[in-house]
Amino acid sequence: MARGCFCYIFSDLKVLGQYLKKEYSNFKISNDLLLRLNLDHEKNAFNYLKIKDMAVLSYLHEVTSKLRRNLPRFVLAILLEEEEDPERFRPSLKKATNELEKLDLISLSREEFDEHLKKIYEEHVETLFDILDPENMKERVINRTKNMLNGGRKDRKIAQELLEKIEEKLPEKLYSIYTIAEQAFKSEDHEKAAKNFLKAAEVAEELLEMDLSKAFKERARISREIPSLSKKMEDFHSKAKNALRNEDFHQSYLYYKKASEIAKELMLGDKEEEFRLKSKALQEFYQVDQRFRKNK
Repeated sequence: MARGCFCYIFSDLKVLGQYLKKEYSNFKISNDLLLRLNLDHEKNAFNYLKIKDMAVLSYLHEVTSKLRRNLPRFVLAILLEEEEDPERFRPSLKKATNELEKLDLISLSREEFDEHLKKIYEEHVETLFDILDPENMKERVINRTKNMLNGGRKDRKIAQELLEKIEEKLPEKLYSIYTIAEQAFKSEDHEKAAKNFLKAAEVAEELLEMDLSKAFKERARISREIPSLSKKMEDFHSKAKNALRNEDFHQSYLYYKKASEIAKELMLGDKEEEFRLKSKALQEFYQVDQRFRKNK
């Protein structure tokens, strides 16, 4: 479950605003945390960072609107429970940054920004997945049809079709397909996960849940990429160990570095940290070794 979010300017680490759930309102956004995020975002748009008993999933957004002159890049970060799967939040996080860019971020007061951020969080981060509950989805679709039934002939026809889909239990079908996709993803059956995420996207489109459909398509894409990226990571890991056995410390540190970068892309926090620390240690050892070799 997400605990809240915050947004800051990438260049000068200025916090634009935050929204934290009541029970986590004491969380401090320290300069040290912002610096760590900035260093990581120099290489990756998406970043996953474990801190104490929670984790931070963040996205570096490149501004393309007229705001770019004064605000070229900003970072939106969400706080997650440590055991939460960050992959499920990636599409909604990216969507939320697009919504933020629509605001006049520079002219908003801190209070105004916090209020907008809370609304975007509730609409695009947290409820994107809570909304899959069949009863909640039925209520939302029915509320949508109320306005459409007062519209023109085309709107009334669409509203009637939506109500028929409720009767056909499409919300329950969507929830079931999504559950299968998530279970397959956790079991590392990525092809099955991708197929079911695409099925979920189709059903979501039938219910005119276009944001959900986009999110499921993104999950399908990520699911299909994981096997090849995982293989590359393991290949680099194997090469790093072989190079180390042969006392080729320079190559070993380079391979560990590449393995770390892929682990970070896959959001495997423990693996990323392991490979990164090994790479750093081997790089330092190599530099010291070279220095004393020259002095002989």
